[in-house]
Amino acid sequence: IARQITRRESAFLRFVSSPMIAVPALVKLLPKVLLAGALLRRSASVAPAAASAALMRPARAGPSDEGSAVQALREALTASGLGDASLWGVPLTGESGAPLLRQFLRARRWCVDDARRMLQGTLRWRRENRVDELSSMSNFGEGMPLDKIIGKAGAGPLVLATLPGRAALADVNRFVRWRIAMQEAAIRTLCLTQSSPAFTLVMDVSGLRRFHLSKEARLCTAELSRVMQAYYPDFLAKTLVVNTPPAFACAWSLLRPLLPPALLVKLQLQKGPPPDAIADACGPSGAVDYGARL
Repeated sequence: IARQITRRESAFLRFVSSPMIAVPALVKLLPKVLLAGALLRRSASVAPAAASAALMRPARAGPSDEGSAVQALREALTASGLGDASLWGVPLTGESGAPLLRQFLRARRWCVDDARRMLQGTLRWRRENRVDELSSMSNFGEGMPLDKIIGKAGAGPLVLATLPGRAALADVNRFVRWRIAMQEAAIRTLCLTQSSPAFTLVMDVSGLRRFHLSKEARLCTAELSRVMQAYYPDFLAKTLVVNTPPAFACAWSLLRPLLPPALLVKLQLQKGPPPDAIADACGPSGAVDYGARL
């Protein structure tokens, strides 16, 4: 169980950028974390160091020379007939595409072959589903609010998001296309030719209801997490979850000591509206109307 939690860490960091995924994921993970904690405490007298290492083992480190990995990925893409391919307007095999290639290499833990396959699959999936034609201003229907993107934060743009309504969970495909459109809108605000492009997500969960943890919500979550893990690298610098209900805060207090440090750096919870946290995310040049509801 401990190894499974750690193995899923990088995937969680990628798909937590969707406001519909983060809440059910934490709630669903709670029983496993509690059981893992109980098992580790029981085995502490036998092998405390080994048990702790099993839970907190870090992700595989990157190569000593990232440039050689990027060049190897360029050559692999060219050999696969993708030498002229571009993604989000960035030529993948050109010099300006190096930061984007690093994002895909990180998503596959610096395995060049896996990153190449991910890129190939991403380009094919985008073409078949006409992802570039999706607009964040499209009318996706009732219960699907548009994310609000504000200026430039210290780690990139600030994206304000709310939970969807009940009607949004009735159609899995429509739900997934809605969240893809929001993800695409956030990515288009990034400077993908600079090192480690990322945005900060502020997620308002004041509207959390039981239907957000229903079977329909889990189906939407499963399909969206599959898409995010398969076709998107990590563009998330930090997630600030605001207006958390008491039960959610209680679950987080139990989860926090057992979660990997890399996840804790990127995910922060606030019991109420946090103007200070938002101000820190925006930086001195950011402009947020604190009187507006997120």
